Amino acid sequence: MTEPVVAELGLLCANRFSSLGDAVRSVLTLLEHQLPPGRVIFGELNYSTDEYRVLDARGKGVEALGAGVRLPLRESFCIYMANDKTPALIGRASKDPVYAKLELHKSAKVQSYVAAPVELGDGTRVASVCAMSTVRDRYGESELALLTIAARLLAYEWEHVRREGELRRLAQQHRALTGDPLTGLPLREAFLQQLDREWHLTQRRITESYVMAFKPLGIEEARATSGDAVADLLLQSTGEVIAADVRRSDIAGRVADDVFGVILVGCRGLEGADAFRMRLERAFERKLSQRPEKLELAHGVERLNDTESAAAALEAAESALGAEPAAQGVEG
Repeated sequence: MTEPVVAELGLLCANRFSSLGDAVRSVLTLLEHQLPPGRVIFGELNYSTDEYRVLDARGKGVEALGAGVRLPLRESFCIYMANDKTPALIGRASKDPVYAKLELHKSAKVQSYVAAPVELGDGTRVASVCAMSTVRDRYGESELALLTIAARLLAYEWEHVRREGELRRLAQQHRALTGDPLTGLPLREAFLQQLDREWHLTQRRITESYVMAFKPLGIEEARATSGDAVADLLLQSTGEVIAADVRRSDIAGRVADDVFGVILVGCRGLEGADAFRMRLERAFERKLSQRPEKLELAHGVERLNDTESAAAALEAAESALGAEPAAQGVEG
């Protein structure tokens, strides 16, 4: 590595990035300029979904690996490198017993490959930084050292984002405790603030997210026949089910008197939203199975990427379940 490259890396390490995406863009731009011609890629190793997802890419060649592309983990070069089962630097992938069998090698004719895992403090390897070329023997030890430093820098930024996410989650919990006194969930205004943030991310194509609205049908009948206390208990139970069933990354709220909202962050299409809905319905049935009141859970769903605003997305989800969009929401 030359002194100018070391100096540039030092400047990157000293920089305070506004987001992980900003850090990735800066690192990949540097790598694109300093590495031999080829494709430079930052990809996520998602073990829970068994996917390798390209978060960003630079350079020419191997066009099949563009930003947003998803592959099964077993079809990615990087999962084998990250698991220390294959070399992190190779000049002829066609001669490697693992890489040569992968569809990516066969279709994209990848020959040269160099990579470094993005490893967190607990040892988890969550992503990789790699370079690929269809030309043999394109990279050497110097390029491997450069990628290793870049991966360490991005690991630090990844940890920072994770810590920030945990702080946001704790802040959300605090808001929930000071939100709706009946269910403990954020009320409409706070929910819309979170929804607006996620909506802006979808417009930048950073993620795909959905908003869902849920309404327990039969609450008004229970209120008329059994009184306000019973109706409130049913609403409280509904809120408890929703709060318990959402993922840590999702956001729930009480957006009207008898309507609840859920933001499914990074949801994998309508199939993912439907899977959440079915799981929630089963939990709802179990929760209320011993009560004499028979309730059903109506739902509506809207993809944030397709709407003109966060408020419009929520109103569309509410309209889909038959609820009148609640402009005034619930008073805290």
